[in-house]
Amino acid sequence: MTTTLSLVSEIVGRLLTSRTFDPKRSPITLDEVAEAIGAAPVTMPEIEAIFEALEAAGHPVAAEPKSPPAALAKVLSTVRSFSAISGRRPSIPEIAQHSGLSLGEVRFALLYARVLTR
Repeated sequence: MTTTLSLVSEIVGRLLTSRTFDPKRSPITLDEVAEAIGAAPVTMPEIEAIFEALEAAGHPVAAEPKSPPAALAKVLSTVRSFSAISGRRPSIPEIAQHSGLSLGEVRFALLYARVLTR
């Protein structure tokens, strides 16, 4: 079984070696962190340790959208225009590609929509 320290080190290592960083120490998105974690059974203290290790390496974790209503409006507009042209509903990656939003922003906007409809 993987210990907490080695699991955190493995995930941080994957994040730091899996992409090309610019010299200005680009931020890492929450989507990238989630992808690196995958199905690993991580706890909140381990997630915090991952964030701290990334920040110590000079790569802060990027915040998600600051305006969920604006992101949702953009998602809905993109879905409508994509559906009108293609005749089908777009996938989340297609929404991100055509809207200019990140995958995280699209997912957050869709989650925001679910909360609004409760």
